[in-house]
Amino acid sequence: MTETAFAALVMILAGAVARRTGLLSRDDGHVLVNIVIYIAMPALIFLILLRAELESSLILVPIAGYLIHFSLLALAYVSTRVRGMERPRAGAVMVASAVGNTGFFGIPLIAASGAGFSLAAAVMYDALATGVITWTSTVMVSTAFGGDAPHIDVKALGRALLLPPNLALAAGLAVNMAGVDDLPALIERPLELLGAAVLPLVMIYAGLLVELRGLGRVLGEIGYVTVVRLGLAALLGLGVAMALGLEGDTLNTVVVMAAMPTAMMSLVLGANYGLRSDILAGAVVVTTVLATLTLPAIRALLL
Repeated sequence: MTETAFAALVMILAGAVARRTGLLSRDDGHVLVNIVIYIAMPALIFLILLRAELESSLILVPIAGYLIHFSLLALAYVSTRVRGMERPRAGAVMVASAVGNTGFFGIPLIAASGAGFSLAAAVMYDALATGVITWTSTVMVSTAFGGDAPHIDVKALGRALLLPPNLALAAGLAVNMAGVDDLPALIERPLELLGAAVLPLVMIYAGLLVELRGLGRVLGEIGYVTVVRLGLAALLGLGVAMALGLEGDTLNTVVVMAAMPTAMMSLVLGANYGLRSDILAGAVVVTTVLATLTLPAIRALLL
């Protein structure tokens, strides 16, 4: 994972340089995201589930994700109340602290990092925990603290569940349980190449977001989020995984997924509903860059 994380950092810097030199702009980011969501990520997820040795303990992985999320959310809520933050600022700290980038960052990073992790567990954590949390808990917190009455975006949740990565999850599980463990090379090789594109595309996109100006105004909030997301969340993930009886590769995966940087969708949704976008954007950028250093350290401690 050390080599992969370093490569991710290089790709983030490449994206930042491309934006600075005018080769790419922030507006190009949605193209990269669409390629990942609709083409590359489904291929990666399908192959992961096709090749996975499915175990009963995988059922507990999303449960671990929910326990970790709501524990972090409660901690952030108490912290913001103690500090007397106004609602848009407090809401931004809460969603930035409680939801990690397990899809765009976690799955491709683990897929490229070799032995010691369960790729199937990573997919289950993202699809059945983070994916649902994004359109329920994150939306509720964002609307509650951004000015509107708290609600769940049911239509958006339905659309998210039908996105190609989730359809690939269902297809991969179905094919796996049907006893198919190998595909013709003419089908499997294109899927492998497409799946390998996820990490570079996502890291270049992260580089397009890098913006350090104005971080000084919200340094305290971003510092808090960074410590929680990249450090405390890993300890919490370890405690939850052990309490649920998870072991080996599955336990390692839950811990690492818990310690992912702030989810990019937290920025999109939080800013849309009136939370402090400077805090959210700063948290995404800082935690994403620093995660390339903290995640290898966490892996070393686990393995």
